[in-house]
Amino acid sequence: MSNSKILSGLTLCVALGTGWVHAQTTQTTQASPKLLALDAKQQAALGVQVSTPQAASTAQLLASASVTTLPGKDVTVSAPYPGQLSRLWVGVGDRVKAGAPLAQFTSPMLGEARRQWQEAQLELKNANSALQRDQAMLDEGIIPAVRVQITRHKQEAAQALVQAREAELRAAGIGANSDHDKAPMGYATGTLTAPIAGVVTQAFAAVGQRVEPGAVLFKLADDSSLQLDIQLASDKAAQLQVGDAVAVPSREAQAKIVGVSRAVDASQLAKARAVVTQPGRLQVGEVVAITVQAKATSTSNAARWLVPARALTPWNNQSLVFVRQSTGFTAQAVRVLSSNDDMALVEANWPANAQVAISGIAALRALLQKDE
Repeated sequence: MSNSKILSGLTLCVALGTGWVHAQTTQTTQASPKLLALDAKQQAALGVQVSTPQAASTAQLLASASVTTLPGKDVTVSAPYPGQLSRLWVGVGDRVKAGAPLAQFTSPMLGEARRQWQEAQLELKNANSALQRDQAMLDEGIIPAVRVQITRHKQEAAQALVQAREAELRAAGIGANSDHDKAPMGYATGTLTAPIAGVVTQAFAAVGQRVEPGAVLFKLADDSSLQLDIQLASDKAAQLQVGDAVAVPSREAQAKIVGVSRAVDASQLAKARAVVTQPGRLQVGEVVAITVQAKATSTSNAARWLVPARALTPWNNQSLVFVRQSTGFTAQAVRVLSSNDDMALVEANWPANAQVAISGIAALRALLQKDE
């Protein structure tokens, strides 16, 4: 091989090596966090405040949940007939026992139902008397047995009619002769009672208001036992197992996962259910931020941190956190694993004593955009 060819090969190698080094240097420079130089006075003027992230377990998941009662522990009391409320005994927030009076309800159809019940009772008495008479005549040999059998069938039909009329009144939520109805109010007025013990969560009618049959009048909930309805992404739901512990820090409450659905709804979210073991200050109907201590282990070895959700800001299809340095802040990209309204669980590499900005984020974004 000639010396000229050797020199040409060496020149090509040097050129390629130089280009590779330049490319690597450029890539490293682009990947390194950008420093926003700010002194203490400038930070105060921009309203920038910082917080120290908390080291998180690799199995923690953040989500939001709504507080509800256990299945079957909330009921609706509706109008059994067209009519009106003539008196109210309870309001929203009142605690009642099972069978306690809620309101007086007046309806002409209620009077008609009670009249039919009374008539059915009279027919049953006549049928009982006829059966006793025919049975005595059969014993004396005056009438054949088939006549007694016919009379007995009539008596059974009358008894079935009475039971049907009583069942209609019970289904309406108004007894045929309730203890609360002993006052001389007439057949057309009855008392609506609480089917369960609990608290009145909603009341939809006022005294004198006319309502249609089926109109909702009251909603009651037994809040002695609560549950959390959790919605989260399907990949996060795959990490949950029955028995995982759930914490609600803002309400000092604890719960335990009792069911996880792998199916997703129209919003592509899966559902899980947790029974509250320590109610703390939970209230039915509120939405709370929760932390799930999942038993499933993570495959990633990256450090995980809990940061306030307001510390995150979107930037070029990624999430940024402004990390405090001695001379300002650096915009560092993080991977968000899960989040709720209060906190976010992220993967990031920074020192244990690092601090991140939690206010003045808009001003820091403006500086970052200006520098670029």
